[in-house]
Amino acid sequence: MHTEIYTINGRKYKYQITNYRIGNKVKHKKKYLGPVEPINKTERRKSTGRKPKIFAHLPTAEEQTALESAAKSNNAFAKERAKIILYSSEGLKVSAICKKLEREKRSVLASIKRFNEEGVACLERGKTTGRKQKFTQEQKAAIIEVLNTDPRKLGKNFTTWSLPKLKAHIIEKEIVGAICIETLRQILRKENKKYKKSRKWLFSNDPNFAKKN
Repeated sequence: MHTEIYTINGRKYKYQITNYRIGNKVKHKKKYLGPVEPINKTERRKSTGRKPKIFAHLPTAEEQTALESAAKSNNAFAKERAKIILYSSEGLKVSAICKKLEREKRSVLASIKRFNEEGVACLERGKTTGRKQKFTQEQKAAIIEVLNTDPRKLGKNFTTWSLPKLKAHIIEKEIVGAICIETLRQILRKENKKYKKSRKWLFSNDPNFAKKN
């Protein structure tokens, strides 16, 4: 049994080596004993480091005027963002701004970062990147045709269309690939079509249903 020193990532570590024989072969068993030199905990902590604090850059005269004006405006989005930037440029920490304006840290950080990158352009709400879905006149006409058709003639067990039921049917029949309730409502509104709310009553495909009722 003896001790060996191995260098790993520039640091030396001690291992106890035990030799033993199995048949004609000699095997080695290693046991970790620790580093040759003690690891400085403060050194390890320094290596990770803390993230630097984020502040808005010092506004120019024009930016300062725009920020102060936005902070007094009726635009809620621009007003809140301008206040965040003004507080940050005065040296207020992100945590303090969150507490003062009762806002989430993520929102405050996003406002400061956008100002540092774009200046006062950050006071305008960004446009959505998603493309608005469009439907052809043929698709809209097919939707209206379904709406004007008695659901029972299409094999449904209800008497009036609701928006969720209409949506499910036109997707099932591949009239459209996908559509949200609000878009469907807008299409019907533009075509001056109204839908009746479903009544909660029983219905059956039985030809004698009406007589039995």
